[in-house]
Amino acid sequence: MLEKILWMLFLMALTAIIGMLVFKDKPNKIWFIVLAELALVIRFVFIFVMFLNGTEYSGTDGLIYHQVAKDIAEQLKSGIPVWKLDYEYTWYTVLVGIQYAIFGVNRYAASFVNSFISILSGYYITAVALDLKFKDRRSFLTGTIYMFIPSMIVWTADTRKESLIFFFIIMIWYMALKIIKDRQLSITSQVMLILGVCILIWLSTLLRIYMLYTLSGGLFVYLMLYYIKTERKLALIFCFIVLACSLIINFTTVRYNMRDYHALSMDRSKSGDEDLDEELSSIFNTIMEKDVAASINNFLTKPHLEDVPYITDIAANTMAIIVVKIEMLLWYLGLLISVFGIMHAFIRWDPYLIGVLAFIVSYGLINALISENVPDTYYRYRAAIIAPMLLFVDYKSFFQDIKALIMGNSLSLKN
Repeated sequence: MLEKILWMLFLMALTAIIGMLVFKDKPNKIWFIVLAELALVIRFVFIFVMFLNGTEYSGTDGLIYHQVAKDIAEQLKSGIPVWKLDYEYTWYTVLVGIQYAIFGVNRYAASFVNSFISILSGYYITAVALDLKFKDRRSFLTGTIYMFIPSMIVWTADTRKESLIFFFIIMIWYMALKIIKDRQLSITSQVMLILGVCILIWLSTLLRIYMLYTLSGGLFVYLMLYYIKTERKLALIFCFIVLACSLIINFTTVRYNMRDYHALSMDRSKSGDEDLDEELSSIFNTIMEKDVAASINNFLTKPHLEDVPYITDIAANTMAIIVVKIEMLLWYLGLLISVFGIMHAFIRWDPYLIGVLAFIVSYGLINALISENVPDTYYRYRAAIIAPMLLFVDYKSFFQDIKALIMGNSLSLKN
């Protein structure tokens, strides 16, 4: 128990330090950091509840990754170098395996680290909102909401890869905004950040292969619109580098990892899937057979309220069912309000927000078409777009735009 307490205290201290560094110039940073600490503690409590029956018996994907990570730790202890490790599923298991090899096998500790990474995601989506010149109150509220969303706590408080995926998505968009917006950056800093974006796209692709197309596509829209609007060469150079790296990743990483990718709903009854061409043919056949409109609706709205009691992980848990139903109602409200935020982005012709929207749309479309038609699956995979969607949950700005248009104040729309 002492080891667990030390892990929790260390990560709580790190949360406070990073919060002070990220929001050092904001006068109301203290209460936000306190809320972040509370969100972290709630995750710690959830972890203890989740593992009441033991760390070797609880969970689905998280349990599988934990078991693989233990094997990786044994390989590392036997002297096998990282680049020669034999493992399945995802490189996330290697990361956990390295932690196990250094600090000992402790699924609690691995889950604590994931929880901490989730809090960092809340920090940096807040930083994005601040860099977009949102009001401080709205920016901090965005991060606070993200950190306290119940499903976000569930997906990031276990030895799953979701916490890293969400963090990488937010960091890519945070760095992409900083590269363009921060004109005080040196050329060296710009190069390092662009390189960092490319590396994170690659790592994200290794976690979910289609992330390459959603992330690079969204960045392409952002950077090209920004270049057209400002004719700033940095945006064009950044865009060219991202596209070049994406091509390399496509022909090296995506094609190699396409075969037997478990998240793709391939119809193996119609072909043997013995080579890549047959894999792709199977995927396209499955997509063509789907009702696109219904699939998109399912991705955005499931689990419907009547589906919630049948979610495997919470079946017969009355409190959990109530919490999920409340979250779904708030999600529907957020979707409705975000329509106004999206219109605001187009009225202002904001390259960054339109680029983020392109990422959301492409990610949603891909998952709607390839994911299994199961409410649980849609619920989990949709979690990746919650943070960027929160940037659009604002109706006031839209009505201020309309007021400015009516009053003939076009200058305010350009600012």
